Amino acid sequence: MKKSIKEAALKLMSQKGLKFTIADLASSLTTSKRTIYEQFASKEQLISTLVDEAIDEIKQREQEIFLNKTLSCQEKLTGVLSIIPSGLQVGDRRLLEQMKRLAPDEWTKIQQLLMDEWQTVQEIIVQGIEQNEFRNVPVPLVIQQLKGASMAIFDPDFQTESETSLDTSVALMTDVFLHGLVK
Repeated sequence: MKKSIKEAALKLMSQKGLKFTIADLASSLTTSKRTIYEQFASKEQLISTLVDEAIDEIKQREQEIFLNKTLSCQEKLTGVLSIIPSGLQVGDRRLLEQMKRLAPDEWTKIQQLLMDEWQTVQEIIVQGIEQNEFRNVPVPLVIQQLKGASMAIFDPDFQTESETSLDTSVALMTDVFLHGLVK
């Protein structure tokens, strides 16, 4: 039942953002609110669970890419920088804006991921330099640049004003980072 509730909540979030109610959720599942509250103490706990699972998925996919010995460092870096979770639609501009405003604790988790979880990227860059696949550049400076670009792309204010999807924005950031602007 817990899985069905989470799936239904994700569907409602794609339709209504965070402005769905437990009654909406119960109705979509043709069940009672009580059944939902038996699984999740509150809507906030449900949203927290979904955010935590999205973050866990990102970290897991990051490790799978990093440990894949068939990929070059460039392919690993492209793959890791391009990860967007499959469940929680972090590319939904409205959802990002609502998360920032209505679920600040969950927004903080997302921000923390964007600011603090760069160890794998750093290791890939170091490997790429050691294997002569990347230029020898100051890795901390590169990580700082990537952090800034990622924070800007995932900022709901930017997403609201941008005509580019999150997927496209992330792909372009990765491409420009790896290949520059020069033709």
